[in-house]
Amino acid sequence: MIGKSYFLLSLLQVGLSQEWKGHTPEEVTAQEGLCAQIPCHYSYPSHLANQPRLGIWYNNEKLGKSSVAFHSEDYNHQLPRFRHRTWLSGDLKDGDCSLIINSFTREDAGPYFFRIEFNNQDKYSYIPETWLHVSDFTDKPRIFPADIIAGKPVDISCIFNTTCNGTAPALTWDTATDVPGSASNTVTQHGVTLTYTSVLSLTPSLRHHGQNLTCRLRYPSVSSERTLVLTVQYPPQNLSITSLDIIDASSINIIEGNSTVIICSVESFPASNLTWRHLNVPKNRTSSNNELWLAIPHVTSRDTGDYDCVAENEHGAVEGSITITVERRGSNDWKAGLLGAGITLGVGLSGFFIFKCVKKRKKRKSWK
Repeated sequence: MIGKSYFLLSLLQVGLSQEWKGHTPEEVTAQEGLCAQIPCHYSYPSHLANQPRLGIWYNNEKLGKSSVAFHSEDYNHQLPRFRHRTWLSGDLKDGDCSLIINSFTREDAGPYFFRIEFNNQDKYSYIPETWLHVSDFTDKPRIFPADIIAGKPVDISCIFNTTCNGTAPALTWDTATDVPGSASNTVTQHGVTLTYTSVLSLTPSLRHHGQNLTCRLRYPSVSSERTLVLTVQYPPQNLSITSLDIIDASSINIIEGNSTVIICSVESFPASNLTWRHLNVPKNRTSSNNELWLAIPHVTSRDTGDYDCVAENEHGAVEGSITITVERRGSNDWKAGLLGAGITLGVGLSGFFIFKCVKKRKKRKSWK
């Protein structure tokens, strides 16, 4: 009698199963600390459409009060570790039985299956179960910087996307003490994707170049971060002109026929385009490493005059100049000869004066 009843019950379940259908994935992997979501849709006989229903999720391969992860009527039926951490993302009346587990832990991993109960007679467990796996927390926020230019206000965005509507993460900025700024946070949703955004507004200066900006993502039990090294752009500045032959900050004297090298250097980011000009005629150009050498291998009188160095990048320009004076080699030889003749004449006169003094002393002795 018992066997016949079991057989009839099995036939009844087979007949009903043509309408009792569930759709859940075989496996789902969720990161530790985030929320886990098991997509679930179910169908049932149409005559039950207007009947009240109860939805239950079990964290087990079998029915049992000791394994209830979610209960749609009374959370006290749930295991204590699941209370206030599980809910449905949809509506049971719409056939949506998707489960969310907030702040997912390694203890939560395992098999899960859904059961619907309309009354004491119309009940169904949707098998096979879904295996929920846990992985390490690896998600990080992303930083989207704009061009960072000294003296100009800029907004730097830190963004984190998630498809699980659990505990909202906190996005915060960690900046150097001398990088003042203000942050504003927003949350937007597009379809199933939630986008958390924190925008840091600041006005950078040159002293901020090379300093770190860190955006931190925090959940109750896990956290991560992303760091941006500030690269501050600025126009050319501190232009300097140097040479081994330099006399002062603005001029050089070169003997005709000699060689000379003058070097123009500047500070800027990005690197500046540098140009040497003599009498407004370009002599040498470069667009690398903020330094430009101008070599004159054999100086002539035509090289006399002002030499201008112009440095410019997309943010500005700066200019400096130096004057080269060319001295003829012959004029220097004449000066050297005149100096030598003067010295010889002076020595000769001194010797003659000494000779006259000695001669007078001898005459005085002979008179005595």
